[in-house]
Parts: sequence; structure tokens; C-alpha cells
Amino acid sequence: MKISLEWIAQYVDVSDIAPDMIAERLTMATAEVEAVETLTRSLDGVRVGKVVSAEAVSDTNAFVRVECGTDTFSTVCGAPNVRPGMTSAFAPAGVRLADGTRLEARQVAGRPSQGVLCSSEELGMGGGHLGIVDLPDSLASGRLLSELIPPTDTIIEIDNKSLTHRPDLWGHYGLAREVAAVLGRPLRPLERADLSAYDALPAYPLALDDVENCPCYCCLELDGVAALPAPLTIQYRLHALGQRTFNILVDLTNYIMLELAQPMHAFDGARLRAVRIAPFGRSGSFTTLDGQDRAMQPDDLMIWNETQPVALAGIMGGLNSEVGQDTTRLLLESANFRAARIRRTATRLGLQTDASQRFEKQQPPVTTKLGIERFVRLLHEAGLRPEVRSRLTYAGDLKPGTRRLSIPKGFFDRRIGNPIASDKIVSILTSLGFEAELDADELRVGIPPFRSEKDIALPVDILEEVTRINGYDNLEPRLPDFSADTVAFDDRLRTEHKARRLLAQAYQFSEIHNYSWFDETWLKTIGYKPPAALRVANPSAEQHVRLRTSLMPNILAVVKKNALHSDQFRIFELGPGYWAVGESDRQERLLLSGASFQHERIAPLEEHFRAVKGALEALAVQLNVGRLDFMPGTEDVSPWQTAGSHVQISRAAGPVGSLGFVAGPLLGELAAKAQVVWFELDFGALDGPLFPEVRYLPASRYPGSWFDFSIVAPLETRFAELVGRLDGFSHPLLKKREFVTRYTGRGLDPGTASCTFRYWIESPQQTLSGEQIEVFQQEYIAFLSAQGLRLR
Repeated sequence: MKISLEWIAQYVDVSDIAPDMIAERLTMATAEVEAVETLTRSLDGVRVGKVVSAEAVSDTNAFVRVECGTDTFSTVCGAPNVRPGMTSAFAPAGVRLADGTRLEARQVAGRPSQGVLCSSEELGMGGGHLGIVDLPDSLASGRLLSELIPPTDTIIEIDNKSLTHRPDLWGHYGLAREVAAVLGRPLRPLERADLSAYDALPAYPLALDDVENCPCYCCLELDGVAALPAPLTIQYRLHALGQRTFNILVDLTNYIMLELAQPMHAFDGARLRAVRIAPFGRSGSFTTLDGQDRAMQPDDLMIWNETQPVALAGIMGGLNSEVGQDTTRLLLESANFRAARIRRTATRLGLQTDASQRFEKQQPPVTTKLGIERFVRLLHEAGLRPEVRSRLTYAGDLKPGTRRLSIPKGFFDRRIGNPIASDKIVSILTSLGFEAELDADELRVGIPPFRSEKDIALPVDILEEVTRINGYDNLEPRLPDFSADTVAFDDRLRTEHKARRLLAQAYQFSEIHNYSWFDETWLKTIGYKPPAALRVANPSAEQHVRLRTSLMPNILAVVKKNALHSDQFRIFELGPGYWAVGESDRQERLLLSGASFQHERIAPLEEHFRAVKGALEALAVQLNVGRLDFMPGTEDVSPWQTAGSHVQISRAAGPVGSLGFVAGPLLGELAAKAQVVWFELDFGALDGPLFPEVRYLPASRYPGSWFDFSIVAPLETRFAELVGRLDGFSHPLLKKREFVTRYTGRGLDPGTASCTFRYWIESPQQTLSGEQIEVFQQEYIAFLSAQGLRLR
């Protein structure tokens, strides 16, 4: 959020303090300041000009005569809003504009141009380049703008996240109150109109049908208004903050929103007969002020003109009730809406506005009345005295009362650690707008209604107010007294860290973190329909309506994005999946999924597949879960898990997950001429001991020996099946067995393959004799023959 220091200076004197110092004090006490920028306006030589005539010379340009005091200039102007009789800013030849251009007299479209009528952007004021500035007619022709507008301003940009809990700080007056408290200076009061003079007038027809989503709604009807240019001060302040200006009726609503953090809206009063606040009630469409047709849902809150919707509550007005140049009757709205309702509608429509941004912070209702009082006051200051046709009409609860808290004085000393004088506590709270009185050892605090109930409600909230204004840097650093207890280790978390370290450090996988929901657009692209998926009650966007049951779709989306930038990479994610179980039950399981991507020229697919398979086998060893078995998958399970392209992974305790490679149309969707090997494991099924079991075996008194056996088996025999057969062989001399090489078909009969196992044999009574070794070999050969196997 951007704040104008020139605007702040209207309420508190900061003329003798450097902007950087103010920013530092605000950062330490209130909210983080992200940037301090100087806005320099190019006003030298620019004069107030009256447009005498405007003659069209083409479809886009007009030949204009401008009167500046006793001087008359001609220019060719292409602004869409130029018209005879308007007052604007004229820069004669010789003036330098904000972009560095020095104006010269020249011929344009065959007509003499002795300068330009300027937009706010050309003067360095900000606010866009859509038309020339439209100044109030009260400004004297020929006067220098540098005498009317400050040449510079300081713009302070505050981090929005640090203001989320402080809706009162989304306006300049609330920030000015903070600046005054931090600097210990008086805050000038905000001038407002006394609307009690109109209490005898009839109420405007108003019906509030949804009090939950609209706790308070205020309105006031004015007649005899005119869509004139806003006063110069209002215009240059709005421009400095990047706002466009239209006319005083619209500009004042934006000005008050930026001043008080209270969004307002002005309706053309001639188009409304009665106001009703209610949900849309059906599915349909509504055209907003920007001319866009918005798809509405039944729960969306609307402002109605009897039975016709005229505004999207808290977000944007409707095109059918906007204020125009011919508006003479005005209905002024100042309302309070429930933050969650506004956030849901704005997020779903992708329509975040300045108003919705403030309503999402849960504004206090009392500022609705203050906004209208301030609007009428500024109208009067601009010299306009419209007829008030109704009294201030409101429905709901303004909550104007002061909330009370009683706090023992010792509470502050115990919590802060450094004693703060009682009169200092009272002074700080008073400077922030609180009522504060110390009675004996008890502090009685009155919380002002402009402070949100979600911000200030407990004694610790008052403690925070006092501490931050007093200065966190004034606290004496001191270690707390505590007793050191033994740290309880989470074995499951340590197991997760072991898996992460192995994949990242030993196998070059990079860990990623995706959202916990599917992207419906991506699911449709890859053709996946997740079973038993839970639906999100309040999705962040309309395509994020289902929680993930698998990590793979989101991982494949990451693969597609990164395939554009790299020929080879590996990624994995360790995160939860969610399932609906029956009608009302839910289940959550921790999943470990990953993908390895490489261009097909780097290595054959089989080598790529075995490399990932080896990583999973190493993971099983690291997690002490025993050997993994891999069984070919024969059915299509998902777009990435098709028949013949994946294997099912299991261990002795049961299924673990799947491993495979992407094939078919999905591979073409991800990348061309590439390989994608994926895996997904139920991490909860990898529940081995944190540390391997260590058993002591006494060393043999007699030396043993290794023997290698190359075993030939039918080619269709799975390795896990072969190992299972060999497990059936036992012998008193056999102590352990290891495999050396996997299947190979070189030099064998067709239809067969071989692999090599290494056996360690030893005798507990004596050194191995040749006879013992020969007997062992004969018995082993006989065992193999019985299993349909043979030695190579």
C-alpha cells in the first residue's frame, strides 16, 4: 500500500523529520516499510489554461485555442476529453515535461502548435495518460501550477501483509494517527459534517436481507449535484497514488477510501428507487462498471434497486447505475461487509479491487457513518451545497460504543520485563485514540470503535500497543529463566529426513512443494479423473476444487514447465494425499512421489528406468524395510500408469506403490523426444525401524571362502521369483548369500538368461577341506536341478 507523506502532513506536523526516519520508526513500531520514493512533478512553466475553442481536424485530433491569462495559444490535441470551456494545464513551448521532452513550437496536421495540454502523467503527477487533466473552473487562468501544487511528494510503500490485522491503517488518517503516536506529536482532528441537521427528513427506502454478510449499511440521498472536476488538492493526491480522476462525485469516494480506509460508492440517484441488500439468489450474469459480464452464483452478495441488481457488494458497482456527466441526483453508499463473503466472490471472479482489498480486512462498522459525514464536508469545502433529500439512513449495527477492559498494572511489568511508568502507558494509549485511566493498581482502558474487534480484544493486545509505541529497542535483552528438558525425537520425522537426504544427496533429486489440491484444467488436459477426491468448501480459485489423491498430476505439471529449460532433472515431493471414505469419513496418507526427466539422446530408457529403480531399492535399505519386489502391471490405472509401462512395488508386509515410465499421448503432452520415469510410494507403508538391527556374530575360528555360481534360468523367470526359489536351499556350511550381477543373455541358449550369486561357506570345526567343498557343490547342483535351474 502506498502512502503520501504530503497527505499525512495535513494531520500531523512532520516537516522537520526526514522521510527515511519516519519510515524507520513506522517499521519498528507499526508496519514494515518496503520503499521510500520521491515523486517529482514537472510543473515549471506550466499554466492554468481555459479552452476557448476546439475544432476537429481529424478523427483523433482537434485544433484548440487556449487562454492563459492575457495570452492565447494554439495547439493540436488528441485527448478524448478536450472540450470548449474546460480548464486544464497548458505547457507552452520551452517547458520540459516529466519524460524529459522539451516542447517546441511546430506545425501539426498543418496547424500551429505552440505547446501542449497536459495529462497528469506528462506532468509527473501519476494517474495515467488517458486524457488531459480536468481542473476546477475556480482556478485563475494563466496562473502557474507550481504555485498551486507541491513540486515533490514522498511516497511510502508499506508491506500489505503487515497490515492485514489493522484495517484502520489502510487509510491515511489511520497512518497519521500512528505517526503522531510514534513521534509523540498531536494529531489534528478530522473535519466532518454534522448530519443531525437532517434527522427530520424521511429515510431512504432501505432493506437489509442478509445481516450476516452485511452487518451495517448506510446511505444518503443528495440532489442538485454536478459532475464537476474535483478540487486540485484531491486530484493531485489521487494521482500521486496511481488513481485516475473522473469528477468530484466519483473522486470523493476514492479519496475517502484512501483517507479513512472506508470504501464508498456513488449511484446515479435518478436510476434507483429503493435499496435492498441480498444474495444474487440464482446463477446468472451481471455487468460491472468496467463493462465486463460477470458470472454470478447464488451466494454472491448484491445491492439491488428493488428487484434489479445494481452493484456487486463490496467489489464493484454496476454499469446500469454509474454516475455520469448528466448526473444531478446522487445516492451515496457507505457499507460494511463480511470479509469472507467478499474474499470468496472477488477470488472466484478474479476481481480484486481497492474496495474489496479493504473489506477483506473486516472494517469496523462505525466508519460507514464517518465516511458519509466526511463526503458531505468535502463537498461543502469544494463550494457545492446540494440539497439533502433524506436523513442518514442505515440498517444493521454501527457499533459506535467504546469497548472496556480492566488490566492490573502488574500485568505489564510481568509480561514486558522492563517496568514502564504508569503515566507513560496512559499517554501512549491516549495518543492511539484509546481511553485510559489508572485507578490504584488497575488500568481501565476504553477501546475506540475504529479499532477492529479482531485486532483489539484482550489484555495482551493492549500490552502490544504499549510495547511497540514505547519501542521494542528499549527492551533490555535478557534470557528467560527456564528448565532444560530432554528433547523428544520424532522418529517418523527423522525417517522422512533420511528419505529426503538420500534422494537429494545420493541421487540428485530436487525436492518440490506443490499445492494440496488438483488443478482441474490440468486434469482435463491429461485425462485423469481422480477417484474418491474430497471437494474444497471454499476453493482459492474455481479450478482448485478437489484435494489431491495422488501427487503425480502436480509433479507432471512441474515436469512440463521445467522440460522447456533443461534436458535432464529429477524431482520428488513428500506430502499428504486425501481421500473420501464412505459418506462422511476422510483419510489422509503421506505419499512420496517423484519423476526423473531426461532427453532420449542421453541414455536408453531401460538404463534410465533401472537407475530410478535402484534409487528406490537404496531407499528401502536406508529405511530398513527389507527387499522390495517389483511385479509388472498389466492394467491401465491412470494416464501415466498404463499397461506394460509400470510395475507394482511391494514388500513382505504388503503393497508399497508403483514405478513406471510415461508413454503414449501423455508423453507427447509433457515433452517431445524425452523420457519420464516416475514413482509413487505410500510412505506410511515404509515403516521399518529407524536404525538397523545390529546383531553380534562371533568370528569363525577357521577361515571360510567365497564361491560364485552363475545360474541359468528361463528368460521369463522374474528375479524376485528366482531369489525366492534359491531361498529354499540350506546347508550347514552356508552362512550368507549375495547377488553379483543381474540377468544377462550373452552366450546362452535362446530363451534363457543368467545371473551370478556369491556364497560364503565356512566350517565351525575345521578349515574347509576340498572334500567338504565338493560335497557342498554337488548338493547345490542337485537343488538347482530340482528347481528347473542349472549352472552356466
